[in-house]
Amino acid sequence: MSVEGRATSEATRAWADRFIREGLAPSAYRRLGGTGLTVSALGFGAYRVDARTPAHRQALEAALEAGCNLIDTSTNYTDGESEECIGALLQEGVSRGSLRREERVFVSKVGYVQGRNMELAREREASGDPFPGMVKISEGCWHCIHPRFLEDQLTRSLQRLRLERLDVCLLHNPEYFLEEAHRRGEEIETARGEFYGRIRAAFVHLESEVQSARIGWYGVSSNSFGAQQQAPDSTSLGRMLVQASEAAAEAGLNGKDHHFAVAQLPMNLFEHTPWSVLKEGPAGNLSTLGLASEAGIGVLVNRPLNAFHQGELVRLADFPMAAPDLSLRESLNRVAALEQELDRELGNRLQAGTKGKVTGWFDWAAQLEGAAGSLGGYEHWQAIQDHQITPRLFHAVQAMRSGLSTELAGVFEAWLERYLRALGDLLAIFRADCAGRSQKRSDGISTALNPALPERLRRETLSRKALHAVASVPGVTTVLNGMRQPQYVTDSLEILKWEPLADPERIFRSL
Repeated sequence: MSVEGRATSEATRAWADRFIREGLAPSAYRRLGGTGLTVSALGFGAYRVDARTPAHRQALEAALEAGCNLIDTSTNYTDGESEECIGALLQEGVSRGSLRREERVFVSKVGYVQGRNMELAREREASGDPFPGMVKISEGCWHCIHPRFLEDQLTRSLQRLRLERLDVCLLHNPEYFLEEAHRRGEEIETARGEFYGRIRAAFVHLESEVQSARIGWYGVSSNSFGAQQQAPDSTSLGRMLVQASEAAAEAGLNGKDHHFAVAQLPMNLFEHTPWSVLKEGPAGNLSTLGLASEAGIGVLVNRPLNAFHQGELVRLADFPMAAPDLSLRESLNRVAALEQELDRELGNRLQAGTKGKVTGWFDWAAQLEGAAGSLGGYEHWQAIQDHQITPRLFHAVQAMRSGLSTELAGVFEAWLERYLRALGDLLAIFRADCAGRSQKRSDGISTALNPALPERLRRETLSRKALHAVASVPGVTTVLNGMRQPQYVTDSLEILKWEPLADPERIFRSL
């Protein structure tokens, strides 16, 4: 059952007034372009939020309770689970009377073909009825903004979000078409002509969705809004506004009455081309943010804390360095002893039940001993843990459990409880070591920033400084932060109490 209604200018303004009275700065809320909606300067970015992790839901609840009223997600985030998590919380909150639909602004994006969408696209191809205009980026990732795909995906998005109407629907990184055309060697201006034709067709469809009351407004999320004009994948907000006017005219509206109202783009302390690169306007003397301000387009900023700088990912945050009171050697020995115990005392008995070889399933002592001293920073460690250790460990445990008798299952579970405690300590030691290296970099960034900051902000966390700097840039409406843990919400939303920096450009120059 869908939640009825939509975000309204009256309810969102009243929401803002309430939190300003309770102590947030007047600048904590801004007008979202020409939508008439009032939104928080910090929004809940739901990338990597899923429907199975209690902390993700707790974080979303905490953000809403603390004054955040813009939630941004996408049809492909955690294969649709991000939207499912948001939808479940919304419906339950409305049913209990603790959440008013009219006060919250929901943004989702369409374009990626992955996971369940990939299965759907392949099934349609096999049946002879493919989605038109498909861009095949790689084996596991396609992209599409054709009207038939948009219609299908919006239906699925509304179902997962349990919404009658989505406030803002964005095309998600349509520049993949330009990247693919460049790889094929297609002439750049020819590719751009077709690209903006596809954009216009998508806008015509989105105008029809507005008239059908399935969305309120639309726009584009593009990683290359700020790219130099000569870059193969460079996108132009100005050219998109022209397409929006033509789409509105085709829909029977005055061209100026189009419903293109929001642009989303990445920006952070190191990547600030949407503000610094001048390429828009008749004379080419406006930045993307400058044109957005002039045209009344709301701007949502993503990746405020994840910067790509000199070929590597820089996390603009401080890092937890707590570790057990145990040396690396002691911890490795404990894990190794437990792994040897499984092979020596239980291995022969377990092998028969599991129909496979136990030796090598649990070998993290040897694997991690070889990694000591060779790892990078916290981001490197997190990628190893998330994409290598955790999946391998999960599959090993599942494989063991699937073929054991009740008696042997009890023996294995008793061993596993001890093993996971020991392995957890070992992983914490590696995490703290990597975090220490990243923290040195963060300390250097903070040291560079501090002279440009007011004295009262110099002792704040690096993440707060980075978020506040971006939120202070003229033309930015809302900064989206991935607040998947309640502690991230507490850290981030503190900036809603602060007035914008008087000279944000000085902050960016300091780096």
